[in-house]
Amino acid sequence: MGGKISNKKGVNIPETFVKMSSLTDKDIRDLKFCLDLSLDYIALSFVQKAKDINDLKKYVGNQTGIMAKFEKPMAIKNMNEILQHCDAAMVARGDLGVEMPPEEVPIIQKKIVQSCRDFGIPVVVATQMLDSMVESPSPTRAEASDVATAVFDSADCLMLSAETASGKFPVESVKIMDRIIRGVENDNSYRQILESKQIKLEETTSDAISSAASQVVKTVLAKAIFTYTRSGATAKRAARERPTVPIIGLSPERITARQLALIWGVHTIHALEPKSFSGMIDNACELAKKEGIVKKGDYVVITAGAPIGVSGSTNNLRIAKIN
Repeated sequence: MGGKISNKKGVNIPETFVKMSSLTDKDIRDLKFCLDLSLDYIALSFVQKAKDINDLKKYVGNQTGIMAKFEKPMAIKNMNEILQHCDAAMVARGDLGVEMPPEEVPIIQKKIVQSCRDFGIPVVVATQMLDSMVESPSPTRAEASDVATAVFDSADCLMLSAETASGKFPVESVKIMDRIIRGVENDNSYRQILESKQIKLEETTSDAISSAASQVVKTVLAKAIFTYTRSGATAKRAARERPTVPIIGLSPERITARQLALIWGVHTIHALEPKSFSGMIDNACELAKKEGIVKKGDYVVITAGAPIGVSGSTNNLRIAKIN
């Protein structure tokens, strides 16, 4: 049936590959403004293939990270290829639910979240998580369960939309979501579910060190994992192991330190890079005490690379005792 299309309305064409670029001329003009603001991530809508991400990279370069929004069926088909080229992902369930049968959306959500964990990139689950709180001071039980499911799936972030953008109870929405997340992560079954999921390790020293760090934490009852990282890759690999202690990401790059705030379990510190590995250990121990993470006699695990300052060279793991 025909009809008028007014401003601020979307158009969905299910089961169709749209030949238009994800980037419009206005998007490109807006992008320059955003880059001048030094944003942590740029989220790209209507991604269908990896080329969409690479087209955006031509304008972005290394100025910020690119988040791929999964909201088109074609993006699901090309998921692995897209994840190889983006820095973060978002499960945009609203548009997915319009273009795909609603019963498929929860399954797709789990697949995307698990794939992101395998690739070691952060994933955000978004749209209508506590939608009733746009008008109501408390969520439905089904919404609370939905939030909990995303946490059990091991998503890095959960996102509120209308609840905080235009809803009547924005503060209450944040508080209740925080309570649900903390409740799940403090439940014994949460850890059991995490450890039951197999992570696909790559045959690299970085993956070997990151995996070993989580095991060492359990053995010596360490209080934290410190990762020195220039690009952020080391902290991301450590986070996908979902260790039982905080991950402290230390980076000399301010943009990297900011971007790591999106990663599960990572507390980031913008810090100068020590000139030696022994300096890294001393620095980590001092920061651990300063941040109030440890006390005398506690252990911390430290991962770093040699030569210092080279991205992707993580090949050292040390256990340090706090004096």
